Amino acid sequence: MSKKILLIEDDPDIQKMYTDKLTFEGFEVISAIDGQNGLLLAKTQRPDLILLDIMLPRGMNGFDVLEEVRKDDDIKKTPVLVLTNLDTEAKVAQKVGANDYLVKTNTELADLVEKINENLK
Repeated sequence: MSKKILLIEDDPDIQKMYTDKLTFEGFEVISAIDGQNGLLLAKTQRPDLILLDIMLPRGMNGFDVLEEVRKDDDIKKTPVLVLTNLDTEAKVAQKVGANDYLVKTNTELADLVEKINENLK
């Protein structure tokens, strides 16, 4: 059975690129374009891993989502990889509970897949 990844990303082009690559690699991908829907999907779909952007629309950013995930007993152990273009927030992400911090512009798709597999072990 394939592992389920929740991708919370507001840029449709980036979302499609990651979804296509991860689907090709054998993962089931569900996605949300904002924090509220992402958190709802995390709670209802129980993904094996969450890929989370920091800059999200509609009032709930990635750190807010991560804090809520870590408070919820049902999903708090779900690995969360922060995937962002902000290269200055790694310490904050780790403090809030991110398993890893990746800068989109510095991360090849193959490296992302490798990080996902490392965190699913």
